[in-house]
Amino acid sequence: MTPQSVESLMAEIDAEDQPDFGGLGIGEVEARRLMANHFCEIDSRLAEHGLSAEARLEVMAAIAAHTMVENMLLYVERLRSAPAQADFRDWMQRHGLA
Repeated sequence: MTPQSVESLMAEIDAEDQPDFGGLGIGEVEARRLMANHFCEIDSRLAEHGLSAEARLEVMAAIAAHTMVENMLLYVERLRSAPAQADFRDWMQRHGLA
């Protein structure tokens, strides 16, 4: 796993569900690069502590799942504050949750 390979995979995921960077002072490429580097750094540190590839994958899955929960909560808050702009049921269906 390299930051570049993670960035590339993130770009593929983003192409299907593009994040809105409109209100940020960082662009999508820079954001992906920052997070990819951070993720690879975590993996490297876990490897240095002797965790196997399987154990590191489990930690990474837990980090990703935790982040997805945080993202869902933020999105729900955004829907509540602007209900006319988005429908939570539509969002759930797009993501296979309903």
